[in-house]
Amino acid sequence: MPPEPPPPAGAGPEPPRPPVTRGLVLVGPGSAFGAELLIRFGLEGFRLGVVARSTDTLGRLTEELASAGLTMRGAVADVTDAAGFGATLAGLAADLGGLTVLVYNAKLSIRGSAFSVPADALNQTLAVNVTGALTAVQAATPLLLDRVGATILVTVAGNRTEPPGGRFALAAGKAGLAALAGAVGPTLADQGIRMRTVVLDGRVGPAGPLRPAAVADHFWQAYAAPRGAVFRLAPAGPRRPAATLPLEV
Repeated sequence: MPPEPPPPAGAGPEPPRPPVTRGLVLVGPGSAFGAELLIRFGLEGFRLGVVARSTDTLGRLTEELASAGLTMRGAVADVTDAAGFGATLAGLAADLGGLTVLVYNAKLSIRGSAFSVPADALNQTLAVNVTGALTAVQAATPLLLDRVGATILVTVAGNRTEPPGGRFALAAGKAGLAALAGAVGPTLADQGIRMRTVVLDGRVGPAGPLRPAAVADHFWQAYAAPRGAVFRLAPAGPRRPAATLPLEV
């Protein structure tokens, strides 16, 4: 057998490949469970980014994450400004070394019934709760392509959380968001991106019925589950001794 040909002049071992990073961007962290959600993913090795409407929110989250030994990248942007939001998300994704998970939790809530909420006020809520989500999905999709585990998570409130009678505009917006997720899910799946809807069927707070840490873990379960499109978290009830994570439908 003839000997192996010598390697080309100047050839050496392949340079080491940079480590694959996983980045999460939370849009609209809110005050109920934003820090807990970021910490849950951060402890799993994710690099963290946040898009909020105010620097005060970013400052609060930075402090809360620091207490857990974590850091985050933050940016102020408006989801109703498609061009500005897209540039902000792309910048955060680059800072994180790539985007793996987008969590859309932004909302605008106006109290009132269907007969007291003005039409223009409803349009304002839909601009954030539905159209803003579409803007985020459109901006995130090219950043998620070819990323292992690429996932978009959107937050939907169940009827126990936001009774339609008192929060008609928010209920309509969240229903629209759920419909949007269902409509774009198959197209995203064809591109290797998972669309998952997290339904929180109860108010989130330290006193319950849904505790922030449990909600954060439910988001993690919704991301980590091998299959499923809708993940509902409900508080314990007369016929349910305890909530089970994840509740998948």
